[in-house]
Amino acid sequence: MQEKILVGHKLRRLRQSMELSQTAMSEILDISPSYLNLLEHNQRPLTVALLLRLGNSFDIDLKEFAEDDSAALNTSITEIFTDPLLADERVPRREIQDMITAAPGAARAIYTLFQAYRKVRDEIEVTTGDGRMMTKVNAPVERVREFLQSQNNYFAVLEDAAETLCEKAGIMFQGNSGEKTAMENPLANIANHINSTAGLRVRVLPVKVMQNQLRRYDQHRREILLSEALRRPQRQFHLLVQYALLSQQPILDEICATLDSDDQQTVSLLKVTLAAYFAGAVMMPYDAFLESAKNLRYDLDLLGRRFDTSLEQVCHRLTTLNASHMRGIPFFFVRVDDAGNISKRLAAAGMQFATHGGTCPKWAVHKAFRTPEKILTQAVELPGGQKFFTLARTVPPLWSAVSEETTEFAVALGCELHHARDIIYADHIDTGKPKNLEPIGIGCAACERMDCTQRAHPPIGHELRFDGHMRRAGMFDLDIN
Repeated sequence: MQEKILVGHKLRRLRQSMELSQTAMSEILDISPSYLNLLEHNQRPLTVALLLRLGNSFDIDLKEFAEDDSAALNTSITEIFTDPLLADERVPRREIQDMITAAPGAARAIYTLFQAYRKVRDEIEVTTGDGRMMTKVNAPVERVREFLQSQNNYFAVLEDAAETLCEKAGIMFQGNSGEKTAMENPLANIANHINSTAGLRVRVLPVKVMQNQLRRYDQHRREILLSEALRRPQRQFHLLVQYALLSQQPILDEICATLDSDDQQTVSLLKVTLAAYFAGAVMMPYDAFLESAKNLRYDLDLLGRRFDTSLEQVCHRLTTLNASHMRGIPFFFVRVDDAGNISKRLAAAGMQFATHGGTCPKWAVHKAFRTPEKILTQAVELPGGQKFFTLARTVPPLWSAVSEETTEFAVALGCELHHARDIIYADHIDTGKPKNLEPIGIGCAACERMDCTQRAHPPIGHELRFDGHMRRAGMFDLDIN
């Protein structure tokens, strides 16, 4: 069943930017002014026929216009009211939704203002009264995540640069069957190309020399040093990251300039992130990788074997297939440790993550640690009605010394539920039955599932009740009146 397209605020913003009255726009679209008014107030969904008519009449990106961004805005505004400063206001979720529907521009302005306040507050409250350092919000990480999100995690200029390197390095991606595949060992070709064109020598050194360093650039000897602890896909990845930082500086600087940030930590982090994007694009060229993903029905293991990459590298690459001329399934991605801390995340397709705190404990990604290297599938539904199909699996650690604890992570990949028919892992799930959907949230403080027995925090807008003569399942007894 196709989901309704409710984008009234975008339609109203488009009309106002064109300085058109409702009567004038309705004449262009060949509909009545009253029907246009209903569309703008989300009282009627935007039909596909009318969306195409909009595209023919106005210069808009149909895919971007049809995407409902109200869920992301709802999550952002809801998180504001979980802040201790506003906790006493007890603003219910329905009021937040009504505000977003009626005035999305004002809601975005409130979010921007609160983010500015939070940044100033975090900078002022660096130390406690006794001089001890406080934990600060990791602003550079969040800023880079927001930037990637704003760019839909796709950078055409890096894709072009990666394609050029593949051609010059002689990395061919054509299999005997006519289907594009990866060559047997592109690492040697890349190392030889870097040596011949940039005069950089690539060396793999023992752990006793590199110690806990996985990659190092020796500027004086013009050498890129890699640790023997890295597996071949990881060696290739780190080699390409370092090469990008050395050879793609103009492109990286051009993209970083669009970030419009004077914070050097944020710019440096973005530059390394973009270099990693370049490395993934070389190892898994866009056209070849997308064709293989579709033909293999997004079989993560086979994609990794075909392109000689790790599962996490495959998951990252799947989130970047967003070229307007040829798109893959819009996936979201998250990586967590066994304590639930998020170290990587990228929202997409209407899925949102809480900026602060962990994810829902009912999500299968947290169960992945119980069954290492086994892919867990789950069809889920958020409180707002959005439905997603998700995959989760642990990923092997890079490397750790025998005397050290091994770092464990699990990754989750997901998409809107209607894409599940194109994914091999969903063949055994009847996604059309509501009973097969697991109810989850984006975070306890922003989730209003009152009957959840696994919540770690009470939701905003509800007070706790304490009754010594009665005990419910779950940690909290909530006032639901």
